[in-house]
Amino acid sequence: MKRLIFGIIGSLLMLSTTGCNSSTLGTGQQAAGGAAYELIAVVEQPQWEGAVGEELKELFSDPVPYLNETQPRFDLMRVLPSAFKGFIKVHRNVLYIVVDPTAQEMSAIAEESKFAEDQLIIQLTAPSDELIIKYLKDHKEELLTAYELAERDRALKMNRKHKEGVMVDKIQKMFGFKIDLPRGYSPRGTSGDSLLVTSFEYPTATQGIAVYSYPYTGEEDFKEENLIAQRDNFVKNIPGPSGKSYMTTVKDYYPPTVTYKRINGRLWAEMRGFWNLEGGDFMGGPMISWSTLDAQNGKVVTIDCYVFSPKHGQRDLVRGLEHLIYSVKFPEK
Repeated sequence: MKRLIFGIIGSLLMLSTTGCNSSTLGTGQQAAGGAAYELIAVVEQPQWEGAVGEELKELFSDPVPYLNETQPRFDLMRVLPSAFKGFIKVHRNVLYIVVDPTAQEMSAIAEESKFAEDQLIIQLTAPSDELIIKYLKDHKEELLTAYELAERDRALKMNRKHKEGVMVDKIQKMFGFKIDLPRGYSPRGTSGDSLLVTSFEYPTATQGIAVYSYPYTGEEDFKEENLIAQRDNFVKNIPGPSGKSYMTTVKDYYPPTVTYKRINGRLWAEMRGFWNLEGGDFMGGPMISWSTLDAQNGKVVTIDCYVFSPKHGQRDLVRGLEHLIYSVKFPEK
């Protein structure tokens, strides 16, 4: 079991392996329970009803950007320390708050797989409510990121275990990279050797992926306007329900934004925004795409993901697609 130490000042996460036998991982522990992006705060009643509770509610209710509706980064639930047992004790995400007047200083410790495999428990201990609140304020983003990374790692692990072999092989054959696409994705069509569309269909929602490539002409290819133009050129091949409409990128009231980041050593242009249909049908939702240079073949390769979910929320569907980019592997040379 790995233990993460949270420093009050400086870097949040410092990985060590003290105190637990790592050989216990995956050898008899039950899987962590709870729904994705669900978090349990273990807090005594006075703190929950006071300023500590207010700070916790505000922290985890931060809205996820680029959704058509307001959804928090985590669904927060609270239990008393006396109720932290049974199925609650093996929940995937736990934040344990301890206010102990005999404590000499503020401390923060996180442990992985303490009571269940792939569980993350973070315990904050302080002699006063004020120090707990200060820590939550000062380390808000680090705390959220720690839990989000734990969710991502769980999803990647599950995707590796349950890959959709047919689509994975087809993507690799057409575009040269591997991706751990989970089971349930079905082919929706191709256009020559430059566009492949696949989707996971739910009764009232869709997770869609369009993979496409085009010749690289220079750094201008990765400017925002050119990425949008190329996206529209390819996703117009994705029809709406009537067959007369087609997908396009929303540019007016909420235009896309592009950032550049390295993921597993490879540079990507990440574009986030919204899509809708032109031509008569009324559908839309969030989209996120990643574009990178395949220098070996002189092409720009894009993995474009979109969600349609008008009834039951979009957060978890979008995040499920976001995780996929961390499994992409191009040939090393």
